[in-house]
Amino acid sequence: MKKLALLFFCFLVAISLSNTLYAQSVRFGVQAGLTDITGPSGYTNNISDNGAGFGANFNFGAQARLNLPLIPITPIVFVDYHMLKGSQDISGVSLKTTQNILSAGVEAEYNVLPLPMVKPYVSIEAAYNNFGEFKIEGGGFSETVGSVSRFGGAIGIGSMITVLPVIDVDVSLKYHIFNLVGKDSGESNISAITLDAAFIF
Repeated sequence: MKKLALLFFCFLVAISLSNTLYAQSVRFGVQAGLTDITGPSGYTNNISDNGAGFGANFNFGAQARLNLPLIPITPIVFVDYHMLKGSQDISGVSLKTTQNILSAGVEAEYNVLPLPMVKPYVSIEAAYNNFGEFKIEGGGFSETVGSVSRFGGAIGIGSMITVLPVIDVDVSLKYHIFNLVGKDSGESNISAITLDAAFIF
């Protein structure tokens, strides 16, 4: 994970240096949205049904976008942080579950219809995902499962909307599988649908 963070930092520095030479070739953005876990049952089932009770939770992130005016593809480097939480009262005891997923990766947006103010696109991404410690606690009970890392991917649709001459809003809907590569034997896919809005400067 430290090597990945160092590599990503070096990449951002390289982009920043490039931006001083080629103004407007790189744009940066911040985003926030919802992460709705859709599987497996161990994540989506209620705690009383041997699940984590994860549903729709929040995410936030940052991105760097390389503008290629003559090509309908926009390469993107991103970091996202998904905060998963669940809770349930069982026999008067309030149990809570938590886990965070840190994603760092690359994405490509293909502009399907470059209109003046609205630019719809389809996208594909690949990411390195670190699953933080899974915790369940309540009523004096506490249990923690260690973190793991996996490689995953996503496909999506979205649209870049110009709201000001120097600010765009990128609205996207994506389907993720966070652990496509590197799974243990018998490990189920961890999937989610995300709905995000990013402000691009």
